[in-house]
Parts: sequence; structure tokens; C-alpha cells
Amino acid sequence: MPEGPEVEIVRLGLLSLKHQIIDDIKIANHPKYTSQRKRFEYLIGSEINDVARRGKFLIFNFKRGKETITALNHLGMTGVWHIYTDKKWGDIKSPFEKFKHYKLYFHFESGLHVLFINVRTFGKFEIMSMEEIEDQPSIKKLGPDILSVPFESKSFLIQMKRRKLEVGKALLNYSVIAGCGNIYKSEALFNSHINPFTRIPKLTDNEINRLGIELNKVAIEALNSGGSTLKDYTQVDGYAGLMQNKFNVYGLAGEPCSRCGTIIEKRDQGGRTSFWCPNCQVIKM
Repeated sequence: MPEGPEVEIVRLGLLSLKHQIIDDIKIANHPKYTSQRKRFEYLIGSEINDVARRGKFLIFNFKRGKETITALNHLGMTGVWHIYTDKKWGDIKSPFEKFKHYKLYFHFESGLHVLFINVRTFGKFEIMSMEEIEDQPSIKKLGPDILSVPFESKSFLIQMKRRKLEVGKALLNYSVIAGCGNIYKSEALFNSHINPFTRIPKLTDNEINRLGIELNKVAIEALNSGGSTLKDYTQVDGYAGLMQNKFNVYGLAGEPCSRCGTIIEKRDQGGRTSFWCPNCQVIKM
């Protein structure tokens, strides 16, 4: 699943559509989208005014005359946005067959073609008021953002100390930290010398504060590296990210630790796989 840095990179790419007017929309034959057909059709003639991010969510702001229309977008496990010039789109033979997993298609007066592709359909693009967006539990309960500058260390410490579970599980809770997923959780824990199976009460305030700083640092590095491309994620122009080339532990089980040479281990943790070095990240009992 794209994490905060990848979603932010997509957002920055979509900002190239600001003030461009939509003149055609196509939607996939899927209940998530056909149930909103009239709302989507109403977007024709509107322009994209802004695209914001909250954690792993994108919030679209459209202008139609004096009216503001908003939508909440989540990429899910496999969602990507692609932007094509008229020439590149014309070079694609039967584009809607090639991109058979598209969920939304926007055409702009400028000639740009924009697709939201979501193979596994866990993502969403839902038109709703800003009040409704703010009232969504997954928005209302967001913790400090992994990319915030300066990082909200005090809020992170408070959220962490409210919990007694394993630190690796806590970091996947968006109320603890927004925009963090399995990749940057594993990398930040390695950088902090913290075992993912250590329970939070065993950590000192200094260790928690350092972890927060490392989460922020690895997320910013990922942002500057174009994100992590492991399978589906690409930037809006189709280019892959490069952060996966800098991993220390994620996806590297069975490989020697870059710091000490000990073999990296992995184990299921709450339905997700955690990676760690058993020498650099000794569990605190």
C-alpha cells in the first residue's frame, strides 16, 4: 500500500492539473463509482482548485463557478494516478482495454488525459462535502503526520504512551502516526535500534522521541527519492521511485545486516510482516 511519502508525491504530481477544466469523465462499471454517476457528471465544466493530503488520503477541491465540490480519495493497495498528454494518449492502442482496471477517467480542455487505476478496488474516490470528509473517523482521528516539518514529537509521544502493545503494531495505527505503513515502520525501527516486538511500556521517552525523529527522517528521504516502487506504485508520469534501493531491512529477510552482518529476520505481526536485525534490534523484555 502506498504510504504517506508516496501519496504526497502523487499529490504533488496532480497539482499540475490546478485550474484546468474538466470536459469529459468516464467511470468504471463498479458500484463504488456507478452509485455516484450523477455527482461525477456534475464535475464536467469544473476545474481542479487544489489537491491536499491527510495521512494516506487525498482531498480534491473542485470549483464550478462559485461552487466548491470536494472528494476524498484513498489509493488502497494498488491505486495509481497517471497523466497523459494528448500525443502520448494517442499513441496507446485501445487505452481503455490496456488500462482495464481504471476506475476514473478525466479529460481536460487542455488535452490532458488522467486515469485513476485501482486493480484490487480497495481504493476509493468519493464525492462528499468537506464537513463529511472531516467527520470520517479515518480523518478525524489522524495522529501526527509522518512528513510534518517540524515533526510533532510531543503529540507522537502522548499517542505512543497511551498504548501498551508491541511498537511494530502501534506504528500502523493512524491515530498514533498518520501516513506510516509497514515499509517505513520497519526502516525507522532499524534506525532507532528498536525491536518491532518490544512493548511500548518498555521504551523510554528518549527512545520514543528518537523513533519519531527517525520516522520523519526516513519518510522525508523517501519523498526526496520518489517513493518506494515494489509492485504497483509509480509517480503520475509513470516513473518508478528509488527508495527501495536504500532499504536496510524491509524485504531483506535472509540477507546480512548492512550494519553488523547478522542475518535479517522476518515474522508476522498483526497480519503484516515485520523485518529486523536480531543483533542491532534486541527485544526489551
